Amino acid sequence: MKKTIEKNTTVAAGKVSLGNKIAFACGDIFGGGSFNVINFLFVEFLTLVVGLPMTSLAVVLLLTKIWDGVIDPFIGKITDGKTPGRLGKRRFFMLVAAPFVLVGFVALFFPWNIIPSIADNVPVKMFLVIVSYMFYATAQSLVLIPYYSHASEMTDDYTERNKVNALRLCFSLASSLLCVVLPQYIARPDNGDNGVCYIYMALAFGGVFVVSVLVTALFSHEQVVYPAVRRKLSLREFVRPLQLRTYRQYLGMQMCASMSMAIMSGFFYTFFNFYLRNNSYPVLMATEGGHFAMPAATIAAALMFVSQIIAMPFYLKLIKMRTKRFAYIAGAAIWASVTATMLLLPRESIAPSVAGSVVTASSGTPDWLVILYGFLLGFGICGTVFVPHSSFGDVCDVGELYFGQRTEGGFSGLTNFLNTTAQAIGLFIAPLIVGFAGYEQTTYASLAELPSDVAATLTSGTWSDGVKPWVIVDRFKYVMYGDMVQIQPISQPEGAQIGILITFTVVPIVVLVIGMIIASRFKLTRELQQRIVECNRIADKTTDEYKKTREELLSQL
Repeated sequence: MKKTIEKNTTVAAGKVSLGNKIAFACGDIFGGGSFNVINFLFVEFLTLVVGLPMTSLAVVLLLTKIWDGVIDPFIGKITDGKTPGRLGKRRFFMLVAAPFVLVGFVALFFPWNIIPSIADNVPVKMFLVIVSYMFYATAQSLVLIPYYSHASEMTDDYTERNKVNALRLCFSLASSLLCVVLPQYIARPDNGDNGVCYIYMALAFGGVFVVSVLVTALFSHEQVVYPAVRRKLSLREFVRPLQLRTYRQYLGMQMCASMSMAIMSGFFYTFFNFYLRNNSYPVLMATEGGHFAMPAATIAAALMFVSQIIAMPFYLKLIKMRTKRFAYIAGAAIWASVTATMLLLPRESIAPSVAGSVVTASSGTPDWLVILYGFLLGFGICGTVFVPHSSFGDVCDVGELYFGQRTEGGFSGLTNFLNTTAQAIGLFIAPLIVGFAGYEQTTYASLAELPSDVAATLTSGTWSDGVKPWVIVDRFKYVMYGDMVQIQPISQPEGAQIGILITFTVVPIVVLVIGMIIASRFKLTRELQQRIVECNRIADKTTDEYKKTREELLSQL
């Protein structure tokens, strides 16, 4: 039964039905899936299809992430101030914003290079990508800010909340798994259609994301309903949660986990194609209809998420036996240790073997080891990501005790702002390292701008039906699309390869170590959280008993 909470009064929500848990968890099909489609595909899409330099990509990611963070507190304030209705305080916004997710997702993956007049105009393409990303980020925030706040309203029971968030994370991981594997079969930089395949991919997955959000908006039900909290939005009000030490520690753990994940997933395929398979990838690009005998990178990425699902019971047990702090540190230590050993993985030293259209690596790191690394990384990532996911409601309980009112939207808005700002910094630094190291992106030119021998080959050769004219010269593949020619790199200079290695390994390790240091100071336990909830339920906040209990609890944090 839904229970309404009067101001400064909390009532235990109790058990959450399985159907309600599933309806709620469906929302993270969008949250987890969209994050990984963008993270795993966006860097390659923008550099190898649209044709933006890595340094321009750094600016794009910085500006759009800052925009994403800036709008979050406004959305959080609006959702906190809504009077609960038939769709609660949060689900109304999810329902309204859902269709715009599809529009924004398609705009995000629109290949602006297919427009001949701007194909070779980097500033214009960069501007259009920024505008598209800002539109998508706004639609995404209008869904996810209410969704994350909705999580703490499902129940205020510590154990039940862990179960709700565990199921939610399983849905997120399953969606992430599919969103890492399936898009690769629809959209790739070497698909031979000048990037049109990315539009179809965005339509398909954007449609699934909209449906998942609608399921949560229409069929999940909060069991604890808090009254509207209308507050004036000011800088002082916005940063107020930072007064809370527990919140600062939670935020640090969240920021370090998401920054590390964003960097590693963003450069996952770049690391595989241009570093580990530095000899196979050029041969693959030169083989008509070619493919790897075993798509090790895709399998490794998929196992990274399978492993997280498998590891979930382990971390739930660890939290029950020890603490969330211990589970976070254990996960981050595994993640960082596995990543550190990846510095030792050898690149290919000899050319791969080719049988028909199948390209097989003949040296360097074997496929089975790449796949094993994906599994081990996922086992560490699970604990590092799950603990912040499951701790938000607990931190809001502490916030209610400290501030005297419940403002999940304010906490969620500030969390997303600082979290996206941290990601912006990480995703700004990472492409800069790779870009300044000499990474070469796809460019576009007219036939008249090409060397005469290249132009002659493209215009005079005989090509199979449906195959665009192409030729490889040095380290570049020239593909003709009408009057424009796509010039795509098939390998990277040595300096760029080292830059990719540093970005993929050293940067996340440093961030994870910082996360472990922060987590070591996180003192909120199950016993403390339960006592805090009981204290928040006290109706009369003016009694000496309440004040004494409140001070005692806060002193332990």
